[in-house]
Amino acid sequence: YSCLLLRQNQLFCCSSVHILKCLSPGTSQAKKKHFDTELENMEKHQKQTIEKIETEHSVKLKEETKRIKTEQDREYHKFMDQLKQKKKEVKHSVDKMARSERKDTLKQRMSFFQESKMKQEEKFVADQKNFLDTTLKMILSNNKREIAETERECLNKKQELIREREATLWDMEEKNLLDKHQLLKQQMKDQYFLQRHLLLKKHEKEQEQMQSYNQRMIELLKNRQQQEKTRMPKIQRNEAKTRMTMFKKSLRINSTGSASEDREKVKQFTQQEQKRQKAERQHQLQKHENQLKEMMGQCESNIRELQQLQNEKCHMLIENETQRLKHLDEQHAQLMKEWREQLRVRKKASDELSAKKRDQEAFFMMKESVDNSNPSSPHKLSKFVPYLDSSTI
Repeated sequence: YSCLLLRQNQLFCCSSVHILKCLSPGTSQAKKKHFDTELENMEKHQKQTIEKIETEHSVKLKEETKRIKTEQDREYHKFMDQLKQKKKEVKHSVDKMARSERKDTLKQRMSFFQESKMKQEEKFVADQKNFLDTTLKMILSNNKREIAETERECLNKKQELIREREATLWDMEEKNLLDKHQLLKQQMKDQYFLQRHLLLKKHEKEQEQMQSYNQRMIELLKNRQQQEKTRMPKIQRNEAKTRMTMFKKSLRINSTGSASEDREKVKQFTQQEQKRQKAERQHQLQKHENQLKEMMGQCESNIRELQQLQNEKCHMLIENETQRLKHLDEQHAQLMKEWREQLRVRKKASDELSAKKRDQEAFFMMKESVDNSNPSSPHKLSKFVPYLDSSTI
């Protein structure tokens, strides 16, 4: 992206130098000579283009005809093979019949098969011929349409070139000033587009890193909780064993009842111990759920904060682009104002140029009348005349 931005800056500098050269005093005569040369080259190029297209059309038409005929020959042989196979099937079906019935049945079925074969073959050949004719007609129609469109495009370009040649010097300057402004503006938009693109890529990378960080923290928490959950039974067994030992020892020291009463007390203690362990496991489970919920909330908060910060950066970039484009438009408006003020001292040159333009328009209208009185044949593709329309001059 940095290389692309640098390349755009280089192209912009070259284009700016070209526009400034177009604003020099000697540009008008050089431009007219340039247009005359361009017009001559354009007509030559048009003729060469039409001849090249016609040659390509001729070659492609022959190739397409050859391809279709080859494909149709292949399909025809395939079709005939299918008919031969059907004929074998007919004979095979007759062979399964009684010997006394075979001769008459075979004669009858073969007669019917031959009639059907002739009809199918005639229809198949007719369909192939119709397809070939239709395809070639469509190709010829497309070729004519392409040539006509190419001619019209070339004629439109020549007409546009003639109108541009007859433009006045201040029109050229105005256009160049506008082009320069548009070029600067487009370059600035392209630069900000690349900056936005790079910023979005950076934001995506940051979001991926944040997601990876959050996922890693959640996994660490779950691993720690799983370890605690795994250690809990062992700890409870050791504690239960220790407490039972102490309880029995205390019971032996302080016992005043019978052995059955002692066993009942041990049983009650065991039940109480089981309840206590169950309560501890439930407390651990609730604790883990709260920790996970808190961690998920923290992760979501991290994502929201990152997105908010990224949105602020994008907003700042857009605001900066808007302000710079506005400043660029203001500079262009001021430059155009100063340029229009300078046009007052060039009023005489403008009047002379307008008179010359009217003379040129009259010449174009006369030329068009002459051309319309002796139009060239549409089939003579090597005949080229300028296309002039008085309604568009």
